Amino acid sequence: MPGLLSEPVRAWFRGAFPGGPSPAQGLAWPPIAAGENVLLISPTGTGKTLAGFLAILDGLFREHAAGTLAPGIRCVYVSPLRSLGYDIERNLAIPLAGIRQILGLADGPIRVGVRTGDTSAHERRKLRDRPPHLMITTPESLSLMLGQAAWADHWNRVDHIIVDEAHALVPTKRGADLAVTLERLAARAARDPRRIGLSATCRPPDPVARFLVGPSRACRVIEAPLPSGSPPMEVEVETLLEPGECPHRGLTYMRLVRRLRQAMAAHRTTVIFANTRPLTERLTHDLRQPARREKNANEDRVIPAGEPDETVAAHHSALDARRRREVEGNLKSGRLRAVVTSTSLELGVDIGTAELSVQVGLPGGVSRCVQRVGRSGHRPGEASRGLILAATPAEVAGGVVTARAAREGRIEPLRMIEAPLDVVCQQLVAMACLGETSVDEAFAIVRKAGPMESLRRQDFDACLAYLAGDLAAPAGAFEVEPGAAPRWSSPRLWRRSGWFGVRSRRVLRWFWSNVGTIVSEESARVLVDGIAIGTLDGAYAERLVVGDRFVLDGRSLEFVRREGSLVHARCSGGDGGVPVWQSDRQSLSSELAGEVAAFRAEGGRRLAAEGSMALRAWLMEALDVPPRAAAVLAALVEAQERMSVVPADDEILVEESPDAEHPGLAYTFHVPLNRSACEALGRATAARLGRRFGRDITLQIADLGWSIRLPEGASLAEEDVPGLLGLDRLEDDVLEGLDRGDLPARRFRHVAATGLMVLGHPEPGRRVKVGGMGWVSTRLYPLVKAASPDHPLLRETRREILRDLLDGPAVGRFLEGRPAIRFRRLSTLSPFAGAWICPAAAEAMQFESPAESLHRLHARLTMAREPGGSP
Repeated sequence: MPGLLSEPVRAWFRGAFPGGPSPAQGLAWPPIAAGENVLLISPTGTGKTLAGFLAILDGLFREHAAGTLAPGIRCVYVSPLRSLGYDIERNLAIPLAGIRQILGLADGPIRVGVRTGDTSAHERRKLRDRPPHLMITTPESLSLMLGQAAWADHWNRVDHIIVDEAHALVPTKRGADLAVTLERLAARAARDPRRIGLSATCRPPDPVARFLVGPSRACRVIEAPLPSGSPPMEVEVETLLEPGECPHRGLTYMRLVRRLRQAMAAHRTTVIFANTRPLTERLTHDLRQPARREKNANEDRVIPAGEPDETVAAHHSALDARRRREVEGNLKSGRLRAVVTSTSLELGVDIGTAELSVQVGLPGGVSRCVQRVGRSGHRPGEASRGLILAATPAEVAGGVVTARAAREGRIEPLRMIEAPLDVVCQQLVAMACLGETSVDEAFAIVRKAGPMESLRRQDFDACLAYLAGDLAAPAGAFEVEPGAAPRWSSPRLWRRSGWFGVRSRRVLRWFWSNVGTIVSEESARVLVDGIAIGTLDGAYAERLVVGDRFVLDGRSLEFVRREGSLVHARCSGGDGGVPVWQSDRQSLSSELAGEVAAFRAEGGRRLAAEGSMALRAWLMEALDVPPRAAAVLAALVEAQERMSVVPADDEILVEESPDAEHPGLAYTFHVPLNRSACEALGRATAARLGRRFGRDITLQIADLGWSIRLPEGASLAEEDVPGLLGLDRLEDDVLEGLDRGDLPARRFRHVAATGLMVLGHPEPGRRVKVGGMGWVSTRLYPLVKAASPDHPLLRETRREILRDLLDGPAVGRFLEGRPAIRFRRLSTLSPFAGAWICPAAAEAMQFESPAESLHRLHARLTMAREPGGSP
């Protein structure tokens, strides 16, 4: 460190960290100070913030000492989470204040500002009129600022860009959008800014580095180890079931709450990840209501029964920003015993007092598990400790595999998203917001971004043609008045002679109000005594009537009235219903699904070869599974082997069984694939069956398989199965299966919003009426398909489904291996089917026209009236 940092900065660091820099800091500072692009990969809690910032701060303090530090933005820090940005602002205040005191200055020469969607209009104006040296922001806010003429001159002095939690952005459209935004920023800077990426979980690093700097720049990858003497991560799995017990939702939940109370009593701060916002709210409410008088383990006080415990809080994206920041501040100061969160605290936010991270259910991936466990154990010499609480046998199996992979550091490989066309459309509008833009220069800027490296010129031109209104559109297309739902987009841009620009200032306002790729569902804002608490899903809010109770922010509220998109409520005693928010289903990563399948197969082999006791011994000794969890898993494998067969990890098991709730037969397909790959192959199978029977069927998809319910009277023979699982016309059949359900229409809604065909917020200050956007899926989608079947947003919808949501390539690789197929006829669902597949929600697949359905119903009724006819 001597000679690298100036004396005031060194003096502050020595006083704050007498043990010296961490490996991450010692490895990162030299190349950052030398002006290199750097991707720093280092475990959580190893000082990545100072590793990325301190050399930059040192350079600014040197300029101040030389009298050359001028106003203006010098470093842009981008965080995928608003909460992480505010946390970084608080963390930076410590070295800035310490160095200022060493220099004997009354005011700090280096200013920090935060610009996110939560920033008030007054604060936004202050930042614009007097920009800070260090700008902390989010991908959406950065794109918005770059698209406003008032900010146009503020970027020329930027010489550093820091992208935190880069791994969370790489595989997403949000990341692709940010990558192009960074190229727009670089184009406005006097010199190409140096880029610094920070991440705790990047495997392999090359796609992340290419995402960070693009294909034309060099990037040094630094993989820093844990500080010497740091204890390894600890991850344990506990089951909430007794051996041989069937899951019971009410009983299991009571056990869950009791176990969480025990964890809270034994630790100073516990972070509880609940995966979904509804479960987050329910757990927070119930944990804040002690069932009896209990003594707090860390304070000499008693909580009376029935008095809400204010040391337990909720944190998720539907809560008001003010409330989220309050919770984050209380966490950092140690005033909370527990915080329950869905996903919003899994990245970066420092929780210095957290001693345990609890995962309710499965995190879905090893990377996510490592991130969540890493929220704990940030004090020197303290291990990060995680506990996975499993409520079903399938969760026990998934938890065991996840914990083992996390302890071994086997992070899933990242795959960068490739050239999403709806993002291209939005970025073209963003560029046009600043005036006339060259088509060729715009294409060159977009192609510099790593995710857009494969973008073809004809696809780029098609996006521009759509935005300029040059593609086919239905007769009478028009843009309706502000505040109403647009039926078809009028031209957003003009183009001529190799240039393009926005058609009107209204388009500017539309972009400013709809920037970004996060398409939120329609929501209603909740006010209690005039204070914003959070938001509810719009459809849920519309169903509330006076007197209804619901839980938000862990509190029971009573609905009073609704005014447009505002819900007025008051605090009430007792329990309330848990709101429902629209969200994607949690699923296993491809790697974990394969490991779970292999785990089950190995259990089956050991059971067959060595018996039940040997199976339990293997689970406990080789896999470090606690005895009760080992007994639960062994009982599941034994029951599957008795009733059917445990499938190998390289074969397909098909089980026929009567449907318990409907007439007809159900066929369960067990495959060693995760949900996205199962959905691809399951929908292709459904399409093939639909063509064969010409009748509607029902499809259930999950990790490790799917189930199809055939219409009454239809059945399959064993020799029929191979033809349903072939490679011929696989992608076409996947698309046909998709078109028979509602997935393409639902995804088109998101693509159309990102591509600015439809506007969630048509004008600033105005909202689409709650519940009024269903027409995008039901009306606009078929309209666009009929009028312009090769529309770039339709092609993007198909690409997103086949490559991002579904994993068609994984299905192809699996089927190319020619897996063996086994067929079993059963009298009821098998244990594996009940544990993994059938709890999922079913989707109707329509292969029969309404006229055919009526004709068949008429025939059945006629037969029932005839002598000898069966009803």
